[in-house]
Amino acid sequence: MNVRGVLFALGLLFLATPAFSQADAARNATASEIEGYWQLVPLPDQLQPKLLPTNPWPAQCQWFSYASDGQMKSLDKLRGPCELSSKAQLEEAFRATPAVISWRYSFSVPYQKYILVITRSDVKGYGELWEPQIVVKPFVNGGAEFQVGDLILYLSDIQAHKITWIRHLRKVG
Repeated sequence: MNVRGVLFALGLLFLATPAFSQADAARNATASEIEGYWQLVPLPDQLQPKLLPTNPWPAQCQWFSYASDGQMKSLDKLRGPCELSSKAQLEEAFRATPAVISWRYSFSVPYQKYILVITRSDVKGYGELWEPQIVVKPFVNGGAEFQVGDLILYLSDIQAHKITWIRHLRKVG
């Protein structure tokens, strides 16, 4: 998708964020709130939208790095235990991970929301659009506990105008 296509899609994206929490429990995350190291907190199946036939990222353990220079890296492990639990351990593990993924923070004017645009240098035309929400008030939904500072990412299908996947991430400090 070219830049014009992405900008048009941003205007159509995120017609409605799912009623995942109370209206005041989460808000659109800032770029500085997204930067850093994160660990996936698995969501109960009933909280995931049912638009995809299977989990596109089925690893039980997943970690993400969003660097201030726009590099994004991820690591996964199919089954637990999920040992990488400190910032130092993640920094070490991410050193050996190739830098082929990028993230960009972009504003959708029609919907007054910021989004993450994810691209890959190793896959031509690859792109993901995620709406980032930061938890500002703890809440529980479907048995999942969301803490202040958690990041909720909504992956959108541009053509369908629907949320297709949700990630719940917790900051590793």
